[in-house]
Amino acid sequence: MKQFNVFKQDLTAQEVVKIRKEVLAIALPAMGENALQMVLGLVDTAFLGYLHWQAMAAAGLANQVFFIFQAFLVAIGTGSSVLVANAVGAKNQNAIRGTTWNGLYLALIIGLIITSFSLFSSGLVLAGGAGASEEVKSMAASYLQINLLGGVVLSLMFVLSALLRGSGDTKSPLFASLIANSLNAFLDYILIFGKLGLPSLGIEGAAWATVLSRVVGMTILATILFRSSRFRLREKGNHNFSLKRTKEILRVGLPTSMENLFFSVGMLVFANILLMAGDQAYAAHRVGINIESISFMPGFGVSVALTALVGQYNGRNDLRMVRGIVKQGWIIACIFMVCAGIVISLFPEFLIRIFTSDTTIVEMAAIPVRIIGIVQVFLATDSAITGSLRGVGETKVPFIISLIAVWGLRLPIGFIMVKYFNLGLLGAWIGMMTDFTTRSLLKLGVYASGRWIRTAEKTRRTVVTDKERPLVDRKA
Repeated sequence: MKQFNVFKQDLTAQEVVKIRKEVLAIALPAMGENALQMVLGLVDTAFLGYLHWQAMAAAGLANQVFFIFQAFLVAIGTGSSVLVANAVGAKNQNAIRGTTWNGLYLALIIGLIITSFSLFSSGLVLAGGAGASEEVKSMAASYLQINLLGGVVLSLMFVLSALLRGSGDTKSPLFASLIANSLNAFLDYILIFGKLGLPSLGIEGAAWATVLSRVVGMTILATILFRSSRFRLREKGNHNFSLKRTKEILRVGLPTSMENLFFSVGMLVFANILLMAGDQAYAAHRVGINIESISFMPGFGVSVALTALVGQYNGRNDLRMVRGIVKQGWIIACIFMVCAGIVISLFPEFLIRIFTSDTTIVEMAAIPVRIIGIVQVFLATDSAITGSLRGVGETKVPFIISLIAVWGLRLPIGFIMVKYFNLGLLGAWIGMMTDFTTRSLLKLGVYASGRWIRTAEKTRRTVVTDKERPLVDRKA
């Protein structure tokens, strides 16, 4: 198997400039979109934190459960995005259109399943946060139930964004997020605290604000996608459900979905480890996670850009450019995230007080938040390599690595540090940082090994050989 060196330069000086511009052109709007999506969660957290720290902890617990459902959407979003990116590179309009329609059909099915689970919100919260107080669990159940009712909206919005990003369009999802999150912030204020003559709904108001803002975001994305000249969804042909295309979407997307599922379940276990140290320790953890999300925004943007660009150049069968894109994306991610880490390490308390004024929580979160700044180079490496491997359809190995890092390192180390060394939040985060550093180094080794080339060839053949079929897909 051919070896690759991420430090070796495969491109000319002119190509380096070109690739950096392409990466940034896709990454910057994706960063903006991620920032705005994160703001949706941060606004909820901030408003609820000033309402009461228990409401903030309840929303965090409910979201941990909700993320499990989102993990299934990742299969559709990742598979559709990767195949669309490769089809764009191969200039196969039929593959673009067929993948898009089948991705949307799958999104609708999964969305309906998610909505049905709104009937079991109390049981889901009980299973996910048995160590929480009764008051926190009650509020979490109400918050979760309302969010699950909007399952179809979330599902379609998630996949619509993924399809557009796969085609290289990250500006449209950014625009939709800007509108949706602005509306969410406004609705949060009036529904949580009862403004403009409306009753005060507390944590339920935050949930309704989130669902209503997603309805608006989904409508905007659907309008853009159906008017896009790249997707041409209004043209005749390839509107039917195809079992073959569905299998290809799931082949690429399911490992990433399983990665997210096991990660989300692991985070529920991790939450219960933290709850062993008390509700306040968990609330401080949620604040730390929100700050980590700030530092992760550049990594997300670069990862999205690398998935799209690596996919497109793989569709063109240009592995030299693929290698060059990986290196340039990795460099850009490191620059952005290390700078963010320096700021976080220097001013942790300032950032923590954005989310809560509780002195105890501020003191508990200070040291773990400083740790975030130290490991930014590993987070950047993980983001860049993961996005690159997804671009060629290699999602199985990252799933295995994530499984080892979370269940073999983060959870056991965190449990031991909290239970037997009584280190509380700091002990749990030692396990989390061990997870981050290990997974990034393992993924870098996978890229360097060249094991992903066979998968890249398989993905490229899928979109290159996808020819126009009659309206009735007999093979389906």
